[in-house]
Amino acid sequence: MKNLSEKLIYYLITFVIFFLLFKIVAWLENAYIPLNTQTQLVSGIIILPTIVILSFVLSSLLFKSLKESNGK
Repeated sequence: MKNLSEKLIYYLITFVIFFLLFKIVAWLENAYIPLNTQTQLVSGIIILPTIVILSFVLSSLLFKSLKESNGK
């Protein structure tokens, strides 16, 4: 049961980080990049998977540091 709750917390943290990064990138795109088909394609193919990978890496580092701080 503890393992299931840890995974749930991990994925929740990942989702929150992804949502924040997505909002920041969307704001930057709307503010500084013109809206056309090519930029939307680049955003869908390159930027979104990068945000997903970055959110998993950041949540993994955060979760690891939280587990280490509670273990000491």
